[in-house]
Amino acid sequence: MGKEDRDQWIVKCPKCGRIRESCRHVSRDDVRRIIHLLDAGVEVYQAEDEREPPESHVHEAPRPVAQSVTPRFTMADLVLAEATREGLLDALTELRHKGLMYRRWGLKKVMKKTKGLSLLFAGPPGTGKTMAAEAIASELGRPLHVVNYAQLENMWVGETEKNIEHVFHAALEAGAVLFFDEADAVFQRRGFMATPWMNRDVNVLLAQVEDYPGVIVLATNLAKVMDRALDRRLDIAVEFPIPDAALRQKIYSRLVPKEAPLSKDIDYEILAKK
Repeated sequence: MGKEDRDQWIVKCPKCGRIRESCRHVSRDDVRRIIHLLDAGVEVYQAEDEREPPESHVHEAPRPVAQSVTPRFTMADLVLAEATREGLLDALTELRHKGLMYRRWGLKKVMKKTKGLSLLFAGPPGTGKTMAAEAIASELGRPLHVVNYAQLENMWVGETEKNIEHVFHAALEAGAVLFFDEADAVFQRRGFMATPWMNRDVNVLLAQVEDYPGVIVLATNLAKVMDRALDRRLDIAVEFPIPDAALRQKIYSRLVPKEAPLSKDIDYEILAKK
């Protein structure tokens, strides 16, 4: 096989002959690595014993990009700062009485967005954002669809948009609360994206959030890196601060069952202040 043939094998997918724009047979990592080497002037080709005939160039079907979860927690299980709890209760009130507010009270005439409800949970790791998402779903009597970011982002080029649409459609069909954990990884600012197709993916996500008639919860500990266009698509933002000593004391008392044999010198108040 000549040099030209070897280059053609690498720079083109054996099935569809495309690599620089979009191809459903070649992974994003393959595209990045090969284009980087070719642009740097490096001669890249596949070894003879590693080549596969075009007919065997297939990939396994990806796993589901969202997992359906039965909520384990309710609002009564959460130990939160008062402002955080009030934000969650406000969201539940709006969800339970949306028909009254928008139709009978006439808010539909003045509100630009009347479809669904989008919530942002922002705060450091371990402050209760995921528990709160489960509690919201539980209070509404709905399942929770947790988006698998790794599967969503690692799809083959050209397939990501379809998977984004599928995630929203599946959640709507199931009547589920759609939960994006570590949403900063999914909704990054478009100017910081490594490739044009990643910017396109964010555009699709933003459009889906705006038009989605269900409930979406986005959790992040890096709200500053998220695309600013997301701001106007969010209805309620709830801050999850690190618990103070009083809240930590309540958490300790909740986590240790009354039946557990404890030493008499254990003092939750002292532990909470450390």
